Amino acid sequence: MTGPDRLADTRTSYDTVAGSYADRMRDVLAGEPYLRAALALFADLVHDAGGGPVADMGCGPGHVTAHRHKLGVDLSPAMIDNARRDYPDLRFEVGSMTDLRLADASIAALLAFWSLIHIPDDEIPTVLGPAVRCCSGSTSERSRGSRRKGTAGTR
Repeated sequence: MTGPDRLADTRTSYDTVAGSYADRMRDVLAGEPYLRAALALFADLVHDAGGGPVADMGCGPGHVTAHRHKLGVDLSPAMIDNARRDYPDLRFEVGSMTDLRLADASIAALLAFWSLIHIPDDEIPTVLGPAVRCCSGSTSERSRGSRRKGTAGTR
């Protein structure tokens, strides 16, 4: 499947299940102390490096964005609607990590938590490379490790 077809299929799939997915994921971090700790560590590293907003690419219903981040971007308009409803004090935008429309150096870091599973392995550098231009410093996040669990490291 080609990139545009894959994106359209992904968008349609998540639009279809947005409500039930948001209900299921809303409190998922409460039962995952290791994931909360990893997200807290990431937020602390960004803060220690000078701070600034973090963009959560593929934010879905916003449950991870709400954990110390300020901006969520997702391909699915229905997911963004749920995120805006559940977390009205945060900023959410419809967009694609394959064409991130943020100004250069406008964020401190990127987080791709549970979203890189939709990108073929050989395309990840092509997706993340241009996205890094949005980062203001060396805290840019390149999600590494277990793509399934979304573990990440900083560079």
